[in-house]
Amino acid sequence: MHKDDTFWLNAIYVIFFLLSALVVYKTFETIGIQTGWSERFEWFDLVTTIVSIAIGGGVTWWLRAEKDRHDYFLASIAELRRVTWPTWAETKRMTIIVVIVVGVFAVILGVFDMMWTKALKFIIA
Repeated sequence: MHKDDTFWLNAIYVIFFLLSALVVYKTFETIGIQTGWSERFEWFDLVTTIVSIAIGGGVTWWLRAEKDRHDYFLASIAELRRVTWPTWAETKRMTIIVVIVVGVFAVILGVFDMMWTKALKFIIA
């Protein structure tokens, strides 16, 4: 495990906190607009912000609090360091292969669909 791993894990925790607080804020904001509370109560935006920060912080703290989970995340980051990532040329080649295979299967499924449609029309009519 590198010394850097803890830094990256803490950065991920901060990003998780910000994203979860944003999701909660947008959820409450939408509820406030739909119910009319944001227009009716002038304190609604302040309460929404405080509750969003509290829920985001609470969820992040819960995620970070258990030592086993924290160690698992650190081990995951260490494991990602050992991965041999494909080069750009390999990525392009594999993507082209996937697109070709998906296209072939789309044509095959389209032919089967047309045959099945004609067979059903013949049976029904």
